[in-house]
Amino acid sequence: MWSHLPQGTSLIETVIYIGLIVITLPAFVIFILHTQSQYVLFDARTRMEQTAALTFSELQTTFTAADAITTSTSTLGVNPSVLRFQNASGNTVVIDAPTVATAFPSGMQNVRRLRMQVGASPAVYLTDGDIDVTEWQVSAVRNSVGTLTGVRVNIDFAMLGATNGVYRGSTFSADTTFGLSPHAIEN
Repeated sequence: MWSHLPQGTSLIETVIYIGLIVITLPAFVIFILHTQSQYVLFDARTRMEQTAALTFSELQTTFTAADAITTSTSTLGVNPSVLRFQNASGNTVVIDAPTVATAFPSGMQNVRRLRMQVGASPAVYLTDGDIDVTEWQVSAVRNSVGTLTGVRVNIDFAMLGATNGVYRGSTFSADTTFGLSPHAIEN
């Protein structure tokens, strides 16, 4: 009346289980590694987009408050550009992209960072130390009679410092024009 249940697995069943594991495990590992690399790439792009958004917000605020754009001492149309102008308070504002040595776990690397200096205040970096500004080019925008009406900014970012190739391969590019207020003059 009582039926006996098998007390273990047979050799054939064990071989089948091992075979299934051998077939599915590599696919699962590849899936996990791919998902992790996509997350790292997403994280890098998100960081660069957030940095660009904050940078452009600061530039928009700064440019709209400009009273005089100093094109004679600015280096426009080259990479890296230097832009000098006066804000509403009469302070000279300088925005440039110098190359600075930055410490990473793998050692020191030269990184070009976007910075802004207002008057005699210490310069403030607008970009993170692990984001390289590979292009910072500012050009004058003029109307049909040659009056300066805005500045065009072309900026490219690249991630540095991480050992993951996906992370290091992340880049971001933006090209936008900022209109100047009607009272801004060129000197």
